[in-house]
Amino acid sequence: MLELLPISARLVTPEHAATVVSPAYDALDEQARAARAASQPDCFLTALPSGGIEPGTLRRNRRAVDRLLREGRFTELRTGLLVVLELSDADRRLTAVIGDVDVAAYLDGRIRPHEHVRPDRVDELARYLDEVRIASSPVCVLHPRTATLDQLTREVRRRAPLVDTALPDGGELRVWPVTDPATIAGLAAAVGSVTALTIADGHHRAAAVARRVGATASRPPAATGVHAPRERRVLTALVASDELAVLPFHRRVEGLPDVTADEVAAVLAERGLRLTPLPGPSAPERSGTVHLVVAGSWWRVDIGDRRGPPPVDSLDAAVADRELIAPIATLAPGPATVPVVPVPAPLGLAALDRPDALGIALVPATMQDLLSATADGQVLPHKSTYLLPKLRSGILVVPR
Repeated sequence: MLELLPISARLVTPEHAATVVSPAYDALDEQARAARAASQPDCFLTALPSGGIEPGTLRRNRRAVDRLLREGRFTELRTGLLVVLELSDADRRLTAVIGDVDVAAYLDGRIRPHEHVRPDRVDELARYLDEVRIASSPVCVLHPRTATLDQLTREVRRRAPLVDTALPDGGELRVWPVTDPATIAGLAAAVGSVTALTIADGHHRAAAVARRVGATASRPPAATGVHAPRERRVLTALVASDELAVLPFHRRVEGLPDVTADEVAAVLAERGLRLTPLPGPSAPERSGTVHLVVAGSWWRVDIGDRRGPPPVDSLDAAVADRELIAPIATLAPGPATVPVVPVPAPLGLAALDRPDALGIALVPATMQDLLSATADGQVLPHKSTYLLPKLRSGILVVPR
């Protein structure tokens, strides 16, 4: 049973929400995040690393948090609350229940991952927790839709929200803090009755809490409930799985200066694969087909006959790793491993076309692919799904 714990948090003030709440982190590349933070000092991106952590990065992030708090961009600290959040974009709307969850639930199978994590990224986020000492980006956890949770969140949303604002990127945000003990108990009980919980987004954030806690992370805490140590807590948003759309993460294979389409065609031909020219940039429309961009030229490759067994090895991302990226990497000039950069769909196909790289555009896995894999105890290839709407940072500041 999952125990959803009330949080102590500062909430963004209604008059500042549109400028403080950050855009989806992955929807911008590192340069765009840095530029946004520099030009919009109230944006919560100032409190997050734009990319890797350099000397002084985390001190600047902490100073940004302190300034936002000092200048009244967030409410005074509220204790003992859950949060109901509604976030919509042009096509979808999600409702989330946000609270804390002990990290043990992420390690003992109550909440299942759908992808592996990178140890270096986990280390960076653990350092962020140690030095900046806040959480603001909830881990998004999927659950099957339940009538009880739907009814409870509808009742909360009948009241006027604390925050009701349009966001600069076109999204709409509404936030309801829940402080009534009976409503908190009802929401917690409804969450506790749900099974088949799966991480949608935030694997590295959950792993960073486990890294920070150390060897005791997988054991139940000595103190539970409201007394559970805050360093063990993972800020968690529960979302019904049918409220999210799945977009792809494409691939950019870097470290390939001056690579040509002829060279790529030759190494793929050794595997019985053929390049077919395309008139210009386009994403594939059906599974079993991928599109490549090499030195500005676009090509189609049919990989449908290379699928392995479901639910994981049959995915286009898995086939691309085996049948495309592995042979293409042999074109690198040196012995070093070539970097493979996941490129979220919102960055556009232009982000795949770089002078020293080869881009691979993929069809996304489906939500059913994701849920089938986790139910089978498997994980998807790294960065296979980009889920929308994307939860944002800067709505809550939770001390850690």
